[in-house]
Amino acid sequence: MSLTVKRVGMSVVYLALVGTVLLTVLPLFWMISTSLKSASEVFAYPPKLLPSGLQWDNYSNAWDMAPWGRYFLNTALYTVCTVLGVLATSVMSGYAFAKLDFKGRDSMFMAYVGTMMIPAQVTIIPVFVILSKLHWVDTYAGLIVPGLTGAFGCFLLRQFIATIPSEIIESGLIDGAGHLKILRAIVAPLLYPALATLGIFTFMGTWNNFFWPLVVTNSEDLRTVQIGLSSFQTQYGTADWGAMMAAATLVSAPVLIVFFFAQKYFIEGITMTGIKG
Repeated sequence: MSLTVKRVGMSVVYLALVGTVLLTVLPLFWMISTSLKSASEVFAYPPKLLPSGLQWDNYSNAWDMAPWGRYFLNTALYTVCTVLGVLATSVMSGYAFAKLDFKGRDSMFMAYVGTMMIPAQVTIIPVFVILSKLHWVDTYAGLIVPGLTGAFGCFLLRQFIATIPSEIIESGLIDGAGHLKILRAIVAPLLYPALATLGIFTFMGTWNNFFWPLVVTNSEDLRTVQIGLSSFQTQYGTADWGAMMAAATLVSAPVLIVFFFAQKYFIEGITMTGIKG
């Protein structure tokens, strides 16, 4: 009886997992499928899952309708600088909170981590005022600099670094190495899974960020792909759904590609986070 109940329970779990996967993948599949359909197939009833012929022209038409090259360049610069900045500041702050002994360390760490409880929208106005005083509104500096640090990255790497034996740090200090050299030569190589996990999260969050670029940029020359996609939808979405879905697919592709190639490190980092937590 218990074996039967166990099998039924596992079947329910597998069905739930399959249902979750389908609910997650179906919108993505529908977006790609629609991007390859003709206008008549987009509105066909009953809906067709697959196009009868691949309409690759939707992609070339979407590309020609907006300056996507500029949007992708802006977004790539914004994303790469943010990812590098977050990784660098998170490693240094995580090392300081994990291995350096100074007055008020634990209180400062708790206060810093506590900022994750504050919605980003609450700090938008003061940050915007500061950027305005610095004349950084509608500039790359204003777009990038506020996102170069993050409490989540500090917390994640601090937890990893705390598991590294302090004897390794002390032996480096005895040999005459400074903390920066120890961090670069000893600690950082041990953090690759954690850095990959943090890098993927930061990349996805930055690439898909809509609110902050909308607030801090005004000119088309500084638009990111998310702002460009919203503008594209306003101008052409209802007139050409094939091109609209093609544009959405192009915007989503870099995130999917990065996750595909880095998923090994991402899964390893998540697993290690669970073990070390």
